[in-house]
Amino acid sequence: MLTDHLVITPKYRGKILIGEVAFVAEGIIRGTCAEMGIKIIDMAVNIDHVHIFFQYETGIPASQGLV
Repeated sequence: MLTDHLVITPKYRGKILIGEVAFVAEGIIRGTCAEMGIKIIDMAVNIDHVHIFFQYETGIPASQGLV
């Protein structure tokens, strides 16, 4: 198992991740990770970025990877 920390930011670090936008963004991230078999250990949605600390197995099939 591997763990990684990822920070995602909107273009120009715009302060748009509030209210329903933050809720929907978190849902999309959690859904995508669940589909790929990635376990989210911790996630924080801030107004201008998202921190994700996650765990995954090595050798994710190419059909599920970012190709």
